[in-house]
Amino acid sequence: MEHSIETINEIHELKLPYGTPIKIKYTTKEFEYNLLVYNKRDRFENAVVLSNGAVDLNKKRPPIFMRSKWAKEIDASLIYLDDATLHGTELKLGWGQGNKNEFVLKVYSKLVKAIISKINLETDHVFYYGSSAGGFMSLILAAMHNGSTAIVNNPQTDVKNYHEGHSRPLLEMSYGTIETAYNSFRERVNVVNAFKHVDNVPHIYYIQNQYSFHDLKYHVNPFIKSMKEDELEIEKVTFINYFDKERGHTPLDKDPALNSLNLLIKRNLF
Repeated sequence: MEHSIETINEIHELKLPYGTPIKIKYTTKEFEYNLLVYNKRDRFENAVVLSNGAVDLNKKRPPIFMRSKWAKEIDASLIYLDDATLHGTELKLGWGQGNKNEFVLKVYSKLVKAIISKINLETDHVFYYGSSAGGFMSLILAAMHNGSTAIVNNPQTDVKNYHEGHSRPLLEMSYGTIETAYNSFRERVNVVNAFKHVDNVPHIYYIQNQYSFHDLKYHVNPFIKSMKEDELEIEKVTFINYFDKERGHTPLDKDPALNSLNLLIKRNLF
């Protein structure tokens, strides 16, 4: 089942039957937004919002809903987000940036909040989940949604600190230059700046492979340093460390990822 809407308010009029995958398409002057919704409110009182990491364009073109094959195994209602930034490009990573005129994550935040309201869930039962670039997006989306929680695995915390071959083309496409991105849109490209911009640090479960050395040097350590220097609520961040030499930055396999996700949303782990 698929719905196309012209305004975000139309979400409140949609039918979202239990257990049925529903695609929602919302188009602005700048981008096409695609969401995949599984309403499980009849069985679960939580919702998980999932964002994409790097996509493989040789396998599938956007819209892409990573981990949608896990839908039956996650004990929550689900909202999958396709990164509208990547449509019509050959880029694998978009970090939800959009362009100068429209911040994709800000629009998705409004769409998600409308869906959460529609299925009658409290904000503290909403969890944003993703790894790598999806983790970056989840951190910012959770910050935009007061009372929600982010569950992230090996996330980026600053776009330009990721490998230049991926970050530079994206930043130049979205903002013209890296300098423009960091001078005029710093709250979009750096997680701590996003927290300060919306004046909210969400609760975070930060799942990190200690053998992903690039993550530690360019994302984890700078994130902790900035949180401390800016006197933000770092006590809201729970670090869950693991040690896997072979996987490095690659996120957790399906089974441990699902186990940790289901435990955390049920608050059975901490």
